[in-house]
Amino acid sequence: MSWKKALETVCDIYENSNTTFEWIIVGSVGSVLQGCEMEPGDLDIYTKHPEGVAEFARLLEVYAMPSTYQKESNPDWWSTKEEPVLHQTFPSGFSWSKARYKIHHFEVEVVHIAESAGIPDTRTGSGIWEGGKYIWNLAKTTNFRGHSIRMVPLEIQLESILRRKRQERVQSIIRAMRGKGYDENILKEALSANHFSIVKNEISY
Repeated sequence: MSWKKALETVCDIYENSNTTFEWIIVGSVGSVLQGCEMEPGDLDIYTKHPEGVAEFARLLEVYAMPSTYQKESNPDWWSTKEEPVLHQTFPSGFSWSKARYKIHHFEVEVVHIAESAGIPDTRTGSGIWEGGKYIWNLAKTTNFRGHSIRMVPLEIQLESILRRKRQERVQSIIRAMRGKGYDENILKEALSANHFSIVKNEISY
């Protein structure tokens, strides 16, 4: 699968770079690595600090698009050598920096979120957000083709997916939790009180 080639390439380049910064896998690739059955559409990587996006942009420069592609061939933004990182602030106040590539024909996006604009992110009540501050201490680790990879736990992913009402992915995560187990303490913290009562019944069904 091309997502596996893309992830392996990112890991190889990072580990051979002699640089160290914190990053984590989110989204569908992180779900599949934890046992979910779905087909990832892209590889999403978050960095803990803004410098991480710039570092990845430097490491992945060989995959940057030519500037002519940006202007003439595709209306979507992709990293180029001239503009490796895009900084955006939206009317809500949400802001991020990102780099975006095609690696083995698979989309890879590296993001640092600078301002969440009030998206709920708490361990006591409204739930943990998969792009928030708590994911770093609660991250899970897996071995992928000889590489140690950190991922946002399914328990935390589930809260964000429930908020977005993506029922198919909700059910995929619940099936994985039934089959492979889950951390009930993280689940209680990650889910809002309302979501926890619903999910707990479904997992136990």
